[in-house]
This record gives sequence, C-alpha cells and structure tokens, in this order.
Amino acid sequence: MVATFSFLLGTILLLVHLIIPWEQIIIIGLFYVLVASVFNGITFIGLLANAIINYQYYRENLMTIVVFLLNIPIALGYFFIVINNPFHNSVLS
Repeated sequence: MVATFSFLLGTILLLVHLIIPWEQIIIIGLFYVLVASVFNGITFIGLLANAIINYQYYRENLMTIVVFLLNIPIALGYFFIVINNPFHNSVLS
C-alpha cells in the first residue's frame, strides 16, 4: 500500500506540474520527495527485516520488495520529465 500511495501521489504532483504553470508546485514536489524518501526508506528496512524473519514466505516478501523498488526508476523518470518539461513553452504556460 505504501508503494502504491507513493506512486499515485507522485503521479498526481507530476500531472499538476505539467498542467498548471505554477512554480510553487516544484517546491511542494521536492518536499514530497524528501518526505517520501524517508518514509519509504524506513518501510523498506521493515520489509527487509520481515523477509529475514519470515524467510518461509520468501516469494511474497520478494514480490513486495520488487514492487517497492519499482518506484525508484519511476521517480527518476518523473524527475527527468520535470527537468526537461516538454510543455514548458506551450499554450499551457
């Protein structure tokens, strides 16, 4: 659930940034990335501890960790979209 919520909120912030030419959304996005990184890092450590403690459920733990780690390349992709905003000089701004 944490990975899904983090993905959805990050996607919403990206879409708002692309649609609305508002500079403050970048600051909100950076704050979100900072808070999400700390929270996701703590959750990831908990997932690793759970995988070690409950090693008999390694497939379920491994799938959860993989889904969780998929947010990293997605976040990097979103970062590059913001940096190279294709709509920056369009009709929207």
